[in-house]
Amino acid sequence: MKNYNEISERIQKYRRDLHEIPELSFQLPETGAYIRKFLGKLSCRIDDIAGDGAAACFDFGKEEAVCFRCDMDALPIQEKNSLPYISKHEGRMHACGHDSHMAIMLGFAELLEDMKKEGFIPSYNVILLFQPAEETIDGAYTICQTDFFKRYNIKYIFGLHNWPTLPKGQISSISGPMMAKSTSIDVHFKGVSAHCGEPWKGHDAMLASARFLTEIYDYCNKVLNDGSLIRFGKMTSGTVRNAISASSELIGTMRTFNEESYEKILDAMDRIAAEIKEDLQVTVTPEVVKYHPAVINNPALYERVIPSLDELGYKELDKPVMIAEDFSFFQEQVPGVFFFLGTGSGIPLHSANYDMDDSAMIQGVKLFQSILKNL
Repeated sequence: MKNYNEISERIQKYRRDLHEIPELSFQLPETGAYIRKFLGKLSCRIDDIAGDGAAACFDFGKEEAVCFRCDMDALPIQEKNSLPYISKHEGRMHACGHDSHMAIMLGFAELLEDMKKEGFIPSYNVILLFQPAEETIDGAYTICQTDFFKRYNIKYIFGLHNWPTLPKGQISSISGPMMAKSTSIDVHFKGVSAHCGEPWKGHDAMLASARFLTEIYDYCNKVLNDGSLIRFGKMTSGTVRNAISASSELIGTMRTFNEESYEKILDAMDRIAAEIKEDLQVTVTPEVVKYHPAVINNPALYERVIPSLDELGYKELDKPVMIAEDFSFFQEQVPGVFFFLGTGSGIPLHSANYDMDDSAMIQGVKLFQSILKNL
């Protein structure tokens, strides 16, 4: 079997190659071609998944399979780094580290190839899932609408995400809720315009939107004690400085860890909307645009795999995080556990200056190998 130093050097190259060709959502022709060219050298079957995505199937003669997943897509961000492997695609960048996730999976594929040659037979067949469109929430959902899990008879699923605020190489997770349910919320306000000198002749949509925002924030702060929240990142309203706004829109995100808090926030928005309509004669319409569930690690599976990770310096998270991940859709299909892999950079995800120490990635390969050997 190849030694880890050799694999580490190789996956650093894979990651930097992929960093240069970032692509978005489901449109990943260059990325998909790179993955398939590599996998085509190995003794696995390659199936197309969700367009340019792929599933590498390593058959060990078992009836059931375990799946390891990575995401492939980048972000519509102009890279600001000065690196020899900077993005070659204007306005696109691997600013969330999905290039490293793919590189780790390719390194794991190399190990699986060696394991087969050396006669090691795990308890399950192995499916390596290269998933498009994580950033748009659509990729995992799309795959779950197919017979993917039934086709391969997948029993468990595992994944990871690089995490800049953890020490380099540290692997962490937590049993139960790990990452929040993310819900995209639009709120529409319809009033009546009037001259600002005669405001009583109109119904101020801007005032209504400001009141709605402050009241729903205040509700979450006072009533919810589990960290659930709603925040709006964009507000549009009005046309000119001296005319009351006839319409406004708030767009934002809600983060929750359980359905009780989710329903409480929705109910609070409806109540506040009704009160504003009565007081200000402005129609308020909250709308759930899209969502993906909370990442909830299966407790029984978590307890099963964690003891084998002691040799990797595993450390449990102190608490769940408010960042979201569409890996959660897969966990609704089969038991799964998600992990963070520390990079120690401190550079925020989705930053135009995002980069990482490539040497941390080998820990991800070791993580997947350890899980497979001990299932």
